[in-house]
Amino acid sequence: MIIGAKYGMGRTILFLVFVAMSILGGWLVMKRTGNYDVDFFTKILGWILLIPGILGLLESLRIIN
Repeated sequence: MIIGAKYGMGRTILFLVFVAMSILGGWLVMKRTGNYDVDFFTKILGWILLIPGILGLLESLRIIN
């Protein structure tokens, strides 16, 4: 066990959650099925996941405060 660690395990898990949200959101935004109704729904859901994921990543990396 590392006593002098700068960041706890909670920050690492939160970072991984934001990475997963960004990947899933990006995949849903780029996905095309050919059905316009399904594409509209997946793009909305993708943007809902992608935007907070990117903001969380930037905050985790301390690019924004």
